[in-house]
Amino acid sequence: MSRDNVIAVAKTRSENKKSRYYVIIDLNMEMHFNKDYIKNLIKNFDITKQSTLDRGRALCIAHDYQKRLNTEYGVIEIDVF
Repeated sequence: MSRDNVIAVAKTRSENKKSRYYVIIDLNMEMHFNKDYIKNLIKNFDITKQSTLDRGRALCIAHDYQKRLNTEYGVIEIDVF
């Protein structure tokens, strides 16, 4: 039985056109990896994620988590507006 987990780097855009990147760890690929679920997580600001204005920094944080957790699907970027 597979773990079916993923680390998401979600990109959001504010009113002033600045992008913010959220690192969301250990999502279930089948149930939780969709825009609506991730928007809800960001809105409620769950403790399992970090955010930054720099895309490169967000990807580095996500890959650091990937080294520790060794998720099945790795790190995937998703645009959430």
